[in-house]
Amino acid sequence: MTDEKIAEGIISRDERALDALIDKYGGLIKSIVTYHLHENYRGECMNDILLSLWRNMDRYDPEKNSLKNWIGAVCKYKCIDYKRKYYNENFSELDERIPSPMSAESGIIRAELEAEIDELLQSLPERDREIFRRRYIDGESVEIIAAENGVKSSAVYNRLSRGRRRLKNILIRSENDEKRI
Repeated sequence: MTDEKIAEGIISRDERALDALIDKYGGLIKSIVTYHLHENYRGECMNDILLSLWRNMDRYDPEKNSLKNWIGAVCKYKCIDYKRKYYNENFSELDERIPSPMSAESGIIRAELEAEIDELLQSLPERDREIFRRRYIDGESVEIIAAENGVKSSAVYNRLSRGRRRLKNILIRSENDEKRI
């Protein structure tokens, strides 16, 4: 089944199209999730990715990107969401506890997460990096960020939008580089 037929089928809620997507791109989804997440969270994340693809296929634009690259971007962002979610739930309070056997593992996971985020954000100008961290990692509202920087909320939204676009292009380029190898 072609990518166009898969997309059209999923938009029209044809489960056979979802099966075709899984057959064609299941390995890609699994490899991205396996690379980015601890094994305890992989299954749930893959299910969420498939649900997200099912619900949001109408956002896919074949003029802008291939289905494979779009799926890869969805996977990457979902993995980042999972890392942030489980980091906040499981590791934020560990800093206050007495060291335990889990502390070493949590420190490694935390370091990996922070290194990955830092590496990704290095492609943004310093001011945009700070806005991204405050908005997407610390969870601050756009209004607070705008007020503290003395700009309008629309300026912060514009910076976030341009930053997301830049990061998306970087992820697409890195995926294309991996294909060449």
